[in-house]
Amino acid sequence: MTLYSKIRIIFLVATLLLTAFFGAYAYIQKNQQIQTMEKRYMQSARIVMKHFREAKRNQEEVNFKDEEFLHIIQNYLFESVLAEDIGTIEKTASVIIEHSMARSKIQILRNKKDFYLFVKNRHFELMFKDLESKKMPFELIALYILALVFLLLLYFWLTRSLGSLKVLHQKILSVEEGDLSVSFKSQNNDEIAQVSNAFDDALRKIESLMHSRQLFLRTIMHELKTPIGKGRLLNEFLEDEKQKDQYDMVFERLELLIEEFSKIEQMLSSSYTLKLNNYNVQEMLDQALELMIMEEDEIEEQVEVVVVEPFVLNTDYELFSLALKNLIDNALKYSTNKKVSIKIYADKIEIVNDGKAFMENLEEFSQPFNTKGNGLGLGLYIVQNIMKMLTLQLSYEYDEGKHAFTIFK
Repeated sequence: MTLYSKIRIIFLVATLLLTAFFGAYAYIQKNQQIQTMEKRYMQSARIVMKHFREAKRNQEEVNFKDEEFLHIIQNYLFESVLAEDIGTIEKTASVIIEHSMARSKIQILRNKKDFYLFVKNRHFELMFKDLESKKMPFELIALYILALVFLLLLYFWLTRSLGSLKVLHQKILSVEEGDLSVSFKSQNNDEIAQVSNAFDDALRKIESLMHSRQLFLRTIMHELKTPIGKGRLLNEFLEDEKQKDQYDMVFERLELLIEEFSKIEQMLSSSYTLKLNNYNVQEMLDQALELMIMEEDEIEEQVEVVVVEPFVLNTDYELFSLALKNLIDNALKYSTNKKVSIKIYADKIEIVNDGKAFMENLEEFSQPFNTKGNGLGLGLYIVQNIMKMLTLQLSYEYDEGKHAFTIFK
């Protein structure tokens, strides 16, 4: 679950709790108002029944239009409803509360926004309209809206503050793709800005180290070309043709190694641009064998190539050839009989050699400058990096005394 999702859940829960709190408070307030209203209605009903009983006790005719009686009723904020309107109101109104009192039925009715006190007796029926205004709890609603707006503003402020995390993530992805020129500097004063500035300082140091390394390697490769050129020139003056050919092979080998190191340096510094196209794997295998500078009789004796089916691959010609060269060179180094078998299928290429099982796991031998193997220990490290760049798969297995590396899509 992302940080943004957690924040949304927290604010959603906070909003629900806020709504529940104000809802419960409004419900309690409403019940209190109903209880107060019911008390006032019942007191008014008792006044009606008292006026009725006093008239009966004095054997007088009940007069509900008496000014003193009406004045008392008006003090309770009620007014009499005309007798001809009682039936209509009773039909359309709904009963909210109903009580019995002295053989009379006391009802509180509601008709739209109006409330009525309805007193039913076998001798009379009276209805009074409630004149007390029923106010909406606007203060409570306003307070709820303000609290809700505050939560929303807090949410947007927090998510906006965390927006720099997305920017930081996008910049880190750019660095992952090899762009070290990205700036992480931030003028903010929060913790995210501190992380960004610290990351920018570290990246600038890494960039400086990488530039120094590139300059160092390129300077070495440039300086190596000068003695090689002089050696080739001096070699032309040798009279012994056999010795001359041997020196030519050595110089050619050195030049190929320098070109190979140049490609490796570009690849590892993420400055190499892939040149993808469809190539026949057998052609790239021939190029890999040329990079090894082996005599034809050595190739025929040590390298067995079997083309089961043509394998056409969309890849970079030079990098894939370099990977094959390192795999073949690795296979010959660790082969007990100094031979390697290469089989090309329609969807893969296998490089197999006889040899003893690795004392360490393959990951140990794949680390750069591994001292447990032969040579500089760069072969498998270079191959794995090339496979990653070309988005190809490299598998390895050891069975019945044979090492087998397989390249496939």
